[in-house]
Amino acid sequence: MTLYFGVGTSEPKIQEFLKNMGVQISKGEVSDLLIKEQDGFHAESDAVYEAGLRSSPWQQTDHTETRVDGQNQHCQVVCNPVYSSYHTRPGKDRLIVLDVLRQGRKRIFRLNEEACGYLEHVPLSKTAQRILPKWRSEKVWDEAAFVKRLDAALPNLNIQQRTAILGAAAVAAYHAERGVPIVIPWSAMMPPSSIG
Repeated sequence: MTLYFGVGTSEPKIQEFLKNMGVQISKGEVSDLLIKEQDGFHAESDAVYEAGLRSSPWQQTDHTETRVDGQNQHCQVVCNPVYSSYHTRPGKDRLIVLDVLRQGRKRIFRLNEEACGYLEHVPLSKTAQRILPKWRSEKVWDEAAFVKRLDAALPNLNIQQRTAILGAAAVAAYHAERGVPIVIPWSAMMPPSSIG
């Protein structure tokens, strides 16, 4: 582990080193040692990430493109001055960033006052403008139920409108969660007079 992750030694060089030390080991076994039965490391990584999120309401997020098994992916970086955590996902949209911040918990949606506030400046159809305020509540929806209701009531939404509604309801649900670390929006930490 130290040779591969700490020193950056390649698997063939690790095998060569071990053979020179008298250890007979195959390439496959070296690979297995590095990638299999890593549950303890994953649990430790998850614990560090949660502690990092709890360490401050201020978090920096960023992403960078990366390739995994020949496929384009996005590495989501979440950090503050005391930790950094990296999460590779297939995309970088708002729901995926929330998935990372919510530590993989199942997606939830809430079309409350906050969500409706986000949607005030989204150009929605008259039908959507009429229907969505009627849904305003603190009810929490799982993804399947919320999407089903949205598709049934507003089947003609374009992709931008649908994305905006899903994003607004997901962010509002995230901000309303209790007992888990929540990243506070920068604007909420600023005095009202300083927000332009």
